[in-house]
Amino acid sequence: MNSAFSFLPVWPLEPDAILWAGLALVTAGLAGELLWRAWRLPRITGYAIIGLIAGNTGLGVIDASTAGGLSRPLLDVALGLLLFELGGRLDLRWIRRNPYLILSSIAESTLTFVLVLIALMLLKVPTMQSVVIAAIAMATSPAMVIQLKTELRAEGQVTQRLLTLTALNSVYAVVVEKLAAGVLHQEIYGNAFATILQPLYLLIGSLVLAFLLARACNLLVRRLPTNDEHSFVALFGLVLLAIAVAHIFKLSTILALLAAGIIVKNADERPQLWPSHFGSAGWLLTVILFALTLTSFQWRDIVIGGLAALGLIVARFVGKLLGVLIFAKPSGLDWKQGVALGVALTPMSALAYLLVDDMYVLYPDYDPTLRAIILCSMVVLQIVSPFVVYRSLSAVGERRE
Repeated sequence: MNSAFSFLPVWPLEPDAILWAGLALVTAGLAGELLWRAWRLPRITGYAIIGLIAGNTGLGVIDASTAGGLSRPLLDVALGLLLFELGGRLDLRWIRRNPYLILSSIAESTLTFVLVLIALMLLKVPTMQSVVIAAIAMATSPAMVIQLKTELRAEGQVTQRLLTLTALNSVYAVVVEKLAAGVLHQEIYGNAFATILQPLYLLIGSLVLAFLLARACNLLVRRLPTNDEHSFVALFGLVLLAIAVAHIFKLSTILALLAAGIIVKNADERPQLWPSHFGSAGWLLTVILFALTLTSFQWRDIVIGGLAALGLIVARFVGKLLGVLIFAKPSGLDWKQGVALGVALTPMSALAYLLVDDMYVLYPDYDPTLRAIILCSMVVLQIVSPFVVYRSLSAVGERRE
């Protein structure tokens, strides 16, 4: 039975996770604004730094391992919205008119994969781990690219190609990583039928879900205007439903949402334009996305994978830059624009984190080196690459603040 004074707080006071989450968001917002106003540094950098401070490497007020039940759905929703938006910006008609775009995409992704694979194997990382990491390294961070484009109001040839190549290399990364995971399935479980079925189920199931989501969006757009709050709420709900279905059937939310956006954009002769960046709700989820992705990083990850991460970053930078420059002139870019585009492809963030997290959901006892290498690379690239993208777009005159 409660006492007569049970309505009073228990001493000592015990704040719950909501207090720390609120403080982290307030601090992240203020830190991002301070960096921008004082030194014209990207706000994303502030969000990432606060994530590090609040996570396992700092104060430990946000523990990604214990908050996983909440943090993963938030990450899926935030990244899913951004992937859907990114897919909606991929114009396949433009690629058909300029086939050098797809050649440039294939070149930068292939060179990235090959150079990262070679670098990791030279650094004595096991072969299968190297293959999976090289596949993940192909992807440029969709969240960071869209956030920076929105923040800078960037427009132009380099910006549009940055969005296009990011969408394409994200698709390549998911497909190749899932195929590599199938080989791991055989190594770990030794079941040949499951090894063949696992990647096929993920890829085909995710594409079916993408098609259904795209059809639902097309039906929605015929009945609601696309520039008001009602359509945004309905679209947001459809995306949430798709993520929930992907969770139920254990499909790839990344591939499903990205493919759905591509289908919506290109299935209609006169595609409708959805609200850019999904308004204030999308912005808030983006802040959460960048803060949460680094909370699980620990100092011991540097010991396990720091050197390999450095090799990954260098090899990845060279692969993307060379791949773009090979087809820069034929695709209609001058050398300065080609260099800016190649450098702007370096961000790596939430998508890489979720691909790694998916690996350890399937194989929880797998070697922690893979996670350590990706997390170390993300810490560096999530803090440094926004500034690099800013400077790249400034150099070609596409910033519009």
